[in-house]
Amino acid sequence: MFSQVQQALECLTAALDGVEAAPTGELRHTLGLAKSLRSRVELLETKAASVVAQRECHGDGGAGLLNQVGGRSRSEAARNVRAEAELAELPEARTAVSEGEISLANAAKLAQAARKTSPDAVQGDADLVQMAKTLPEDEFAQASQRWTIQHQSADDLAAQHRRNRRNRNVRFWNGEDGSVQMRGSFDAEMGARIQQRLRQQAEQLRQADRRRQAQSRASEAAPDGRDSGTVPDKAVRTRDQRMADALDALLATSAESNAETEPVFDPRPTSPAGSKTAEIIVRADLAALSDAPGGIAEICGVGPIPPSTLGRLACNSDLWVEIFGDELTPLYETVASRAPTAAQRRALIARDGACVGCGEPPGECEAHHITPCQRGGKTRLDNLVLVCWRCHDLIHDHNWQVTVRDGRYRLAPPDPAHPAQPAPQRKPTRRTPRTPTTTRPSPTAKPLWEDPAA
Repeated sequence: MFSQVQQALECLTAALDGVEAAPTGELRHTLGLAKSLRSRVELLETKAASVVAQRECHGDGGAGLLNQVGGRSRSEAARNVRAEAELAELPEARTAVSEGEISLANAAKLAQAARKTSPDAVQGDADLVQMAKTLPEDEFAQASQRWTIQHQSADDLAAQHRRNRRNRNVRFWNGEDGSVQMRGSFDAEMGARIQQRLRQQAEQLRQADRRRQAQSRASEAAPDGRDSGTVPDKAVRTRDQRMADALDALLATSAESNAETEPVFDPRPTSPAGSKTAEIIVRADLAALSDAPGGIAEICGVGPIPPSTLGRLACNSDLWVEIFGDELTPLYETVASRAPTAAQRRALIARDGACVGCGEPPGECEAHHITPCQRGGKTRLDNLVLVCWRCHDLIHDHNWQVTVRDGRYRLAPPDPAHPAQPAPQRKPTRRTPRTPTTTRPSPTAKPLWEDPAA
């Protein structure tokens, strides 16, 4: 085998020497062959590392060899080893990889989809396999994710979303060059909010850079070489630099505002935890909007989300609806506000005082529609309750119910042993509001960072 690989390398070396003189059509054909060759080389090195690791009892499937000898990153080595092993349950995909039709990276996505659904479902979908053959790795990663969402149960999807939320993190470490490195992982909803806020701030910095450039050009064009009084031009920041500066600016603004005062009760916030709003575009099909099986919803530019998250987002968002035909032709458009107004939120806090489920302070809470908007529920005080995000998840993920007892709203588990009195749709009555500053969390309430389902 070694001699065969050696001969192949010599042929490649000879081909490299002839690239400059080769006709354009031949080079285009060579690109397709190189793609096929790359897939086979990846499978060859992964299989070789796996066999050596098995014979020498490495215990890691060969990932260490791929990292140390093959030069693969640790994450890529582990991914390739796992994909090569799991392809045993996907014989058609394995054949396609060995013939150079599917890259090992796309095969890894097929294996991941099979883990979350079933091998038969993956191999039985000719369109999915064809996409694995034709799409680049980044595009197929998104396509396979959407396919998996459509073929997963709502419970599986919600569990994955909870795992992503539970595993959220931000880490810092010192780089070898003296820099400070940062890495983070978030669930789709939180990640979309963070991205949007950073992009909004970065756009303001871009506009500031453009104004500074214009002022600099005006100064250079002043008659008789006189200075027009504008600021000197500075190096224009790249997009990545603006994102870094935006993060620093947002954190500095937040720290300064928190240093001035730390109110226990703020009646003015209009978004969860009093944070700034962020525009998130969610694309959903009719099945997802109607809670039908197979429905798919995704945050544009981020990825799919479970239907329960779609419902929770809808409680506190402005809804923009556009219906497309089969050829993506706009058929209908409307805008409706589902988010409570500032006045409604103040009244809601005055009435409920804290989360009706666990007693978390209002600054950690958001408004929930008792009757969902998609079922005709209105954004009115008699159809809203104050809940923290953990209890909001219990409502949308685990079918907890809003009940009323002695004029106060509560949450009840979906357990026949705990009969619940449905919350009435009644007009709010005048009564003395409770003072929310004296509210204390329930002693049985779990911290916000714990998994709601735990």
